[in-house]
Amino acid sequence: VNKFVKSNGPINVLSIDVEGLDFDVLFGAGDVLDRTEYIEFEYHIVGKWFNYHVMDAIRLLDGKGFTCYWAGKKKLWRITECYHEYYNSFKGWSNIACVHRSQHQLAARMEDLFLKTLNSVDL
Repeated sequence: VNKFVKSNGPINVLSIDVEGLDFDVLFGAGDVLDRTEYIEFEYHIVGKWFNYHVMDAIRLLDGKGFTCYWAGKKKLWRITECYHEYYNSFKGWSNIACVHRSQHQLAARMEDLFLKTLNSVDL
Protein backbone atom coordinates (compact mmCIF):
# COMPACT_ATOMS: atom_id res chain seq x y z
CA VAL A 1 0.00 0.00 0.00
CA ASN A 2 2.86 2.38 0.80
CA LYS A 3 4.00 1.99 -2.80
CA PHE A 4 0.65 3.15 -4.21
CA VAL A 5 -0.32 5.92 -1.79
CA LYS A 6 1.68 8.97 -2.80
CA SER A 7 0.06 11.45 -0.39
CA ASN A 8 1.59 12.15 3.00
CA GLY A 9 -1.64 13.55 4.43
CA PRO A 10 -4.51 11.82 6.20
CA ILE A 11 -6.40 9.02 4.48
CA ASN A 12 -10.10 9.33 5.23
CA VAL A 13 -11.22 5.92 3.97
CA LEU A 14 -9.19 2.84 3.04
CA SER A 15 -11.47 0.26 1.41
CA ILE A 16 -9.83 -3.12 0.77
CA ASP A 17 -11.46 -5.73 -1.47
CA VAL A 18 -8.81 -8.00 -2.95
CA GLU A 19 -10.47 -11.42 -2.91
CA GLY A 20 -8.80 -13.05 0.06
CA LEU A 21 -5.56 -11.07 0.19
CA ASP A 22 -6.98 -8.45 2.55
CA PHE A 23 -4.74 -9.48 5.45
CA ASP A 24 -1.66 -9.16 3.24
CA VAL A 25 -2.74 -5.65 2.27
CA LEU A 26 -3.33 -4.71 5.92
CA PHE A 27 -0.02 -6.22 7.01
CA GLY A 28 1.84 -4.43 4.21
CA ALA A 29 0.12 -1.07 4.70
CA GLY A 30 2.81 0.16 7.10
CA ASP A 31 2.59 3.85 7.90
CA VAL A 32 -0.48 4.25 5.67
CA LEU A 33 -2.48 2.70 8.54
CA ASP A 34 -1.04 5.32 10.88
CA ARG A 35 -2.68 8.03 8.74
CA THR A 36 -5.98 6.26 8.05
CA GLU A 37 -9.20 7.27 9.79
CA TYR A 38 -11.52 4.46 8.65
CA ILE A 39 -10.91 1.03 7.07
CA GLU A 40 -13.25 -1.52 5.51
CA PHE A 41 -12.24 -5.01 4.42
CA GLU A 42 -13.74 -8.43 3.79
CA TYR A 43 -13.17 -11.56 5.83
CA HIS A 44 -13.93 -15.07 4.57
CA ILE A 45 -12.30 -18.41 3.75
CA VAL A 46 -11.09 -17.45 0.26
CA GLY A 47 -7.41 -16.86 -0.46
CA LYS A 48 -4.95 -16.44 2.38
CA TRP A 49 -7.73 -15.94 4.94
CA PHE A 50 -7.82 -19.74 5.02
CA ASN A 51 -4.56 -19.58 7.02
CA TYR A 52 -5.53 -16.67 9.28
CA HIS A 53 -8.18 -15.88 11.86
CA VAL A 54 -10.11 -12.65 11.99
CA MET A 55 -8.44 -11.90 15.33
CA ASP A 56 -5.03 -11.74 13.61
CA ALA A 57 -6.25 -8.68 11.70
CA ILE A 58 -8.10 -7.23 14.69
CA ARG A 59 -5.00 -7.43 16.91
CA LEU A 60 -2.90 -5.75 14.21
CA LEU A 61 -5.43 -2.94 13.83
CA ASP A 62 -6.02 -2.57 17.57
CA GLY A 63 -2.28 -2.03 17.97
CA LYS A 64 -2.53 0.74 15.35
CA GLY A 65 -5.35 2.44 17.29
CA PHE A 66 -8.45 1.06 15.54
CA THR A 67 -11.70 -0.32 16.93
CA CYS A 68 -13.25 -2.89 14.58
CA TYR A 69 -16.81 -4.12 14.07
CA TRP A 70 -18.62 -6.77 12.06
CA ALA A 71 -20.70 -4.62 9.69
CA GLY A 72 -24.26 -5.49 8.70
CA LYS A 73 -27.21 -3.57 7.32
CA LYS A 74 -27.58 -0.69 9.79
CA LYS A 75 -25.98 -2.89 12.47
CA LEU A 76 -22.52 -3.15 13.99
CA TRP A 77 -21.10 -5.78 16.35
CA ARG A 78 -17.83 -4.80 18.03
CA ILE A 79 -14.98 -7.28 17.66
CA THR A 80 -12.22 -5.26 19.38
CA GLU A 81 -12.19 -6.13 23.11
CA CYS A 82 -15.12 -8.53 22.55
CA TYR A 83 -13.21 -11.71 21.76
CA HIS A 84 -15.14 -14.97 21.61
CA GLU A 85 -13.64 -18.44 21.11
CA TYR A 86 -15.95 -18.92 18.11
CA TYR A 87 -13.89 -16.31 16.18
CA ASN A 88 -11.07 -18.88 15.90
CA SER A 89 -13.19 -21.14 13.72
CA PHE A 90 -15.54 -18.69 11.97
CA LYS A 91 -14.71 -18.28 8.26
CA GLY A 92 -18.01 -16.91 6.93
CA TRP A 93 -18.06 -14.05 4.47
CA SER A 94 -18.39 -10.73 6.25
CA ASN A 95 -17.47 -7.07 6.12
CA ILE A 96 -15.38 -5.50 8.83
CA ALA A 97 -15.40 -1.77 9.52
CA CYS A 98 -12.70 -0.16 11.66
CA VAL A 99 -12.44 3.40 12.95
CA HIS A 100 -9.30 4.99 14.30
CA ARG A 101 -9.90 5.95 17.93
CA SER A 102 -8.54 9.46 17.24
CA GLN A 103 -11.69 10.07 15.16
CA HIS A 104 -13.84 10.77 18.21
CA GLN A 105 -17.07 11.73 16.44
CA LEU A 106 -17.14 8.77 14.04
CA ALA A 107 -15.95 6.37 16.76
CA ALA A 108 -18.80 7.54 19.03
CA ARG A 109 -21.37 7.12 16.25
CA MET A 110 -20.15 3.60 15.50
CA GLU A 111 -20.16 2.63 19.18
CA ASP A 112 -23.69 4.04 19.53
CA LEU A 113 -24.84 1.91 16.60
CA PHE A 114 -23.17 -1.12 18.21
CA LEU A 115 -25.07 -0.49 21.46
CA LYS A 116 -28.34 -0.05 19.55
CA THR A 117 -27.62 -3.33 17.76
CA LEU A 118 -27.15 -5.08 21.10
CA ASN A 119 -30.37 -3.64 22.44
CA SER A 120 -32.31 -4.75 19.34
CA VAL A 121 -31.28 -8.39 19.61
CA ASP A 122 -33.86 -10.70 21.13
CA LEU A 123 -32.14 -12.80 23.77
